[in-house]
Amino acid sequence: MAQIATQQLTLYVNLHAGKDAEGKDIIKKKVYKNVKVGVDLEKLILIGNALASLQDLPVAELEVLSNGVLLNNI
Repeated sequence: MAQIATQQLTLYVNLHAGKDAEGKDIIKKKVYKNVKVGVDLEKLILIGNALASLQDLPVAELEVLSNGVLLNNI
């Protein structure tokens, strides 16, 4: 059965920067790389919200990108 060995997590704090002329949301991203693999998701939410609170803009959403290697266990 194939598995993914996660090697890196990246946290994106997306901030709402207003609307453009067409009324679409403008989103600014703050990127935090090398987040500890295996971190508890509840803690990651707390960290993301704490980082967002340091910004002038309100938080729109938090994203996590997981990069890894696909392993084939035969």
